[in-house]
Amino acid sequence: MNIITLTAIIVNIVAILVLCAGLFYKFENPKIKAIYGYSIAGAMIPYMLLLSVYIAADVIIMHNFWSILLILCVISPFVIGKLVKFETLKKYTIIQIMCFIVSLAYMLINF
Repeated sequence: MNIITLTAIIVNIVAILVLCAGLFYKFENPKIKAIYGYSIAGAMIPYMLLLSVYIAADVIIMHNFWSILLILCVISPFVIGKLVKFETLKKYTIIQIMCFIVSLAYMLINF
């Protein structure tokens, strides 16, 4: 369980850093913007998979049913992706970072 938790924590931190980089960098070159898009996908897909594995392991092995609330952090990229428009992109990116921080805090507290 510790290996799953530690890996999920590391991937979570990387995902937060990738999203924060997008907030502070002004993309003018389309190639760099495309690379950033691939970076987001490369950070968020493992985040969602590892967080799902962490939730399942925490419920099955540790019988901690409070971790089921982290499912909201797993589905948040899909909900935000449905709602976001170009004008509100930074606002929803901040909301996404906050969801990632909540899941990170939960995992650090239980580690």
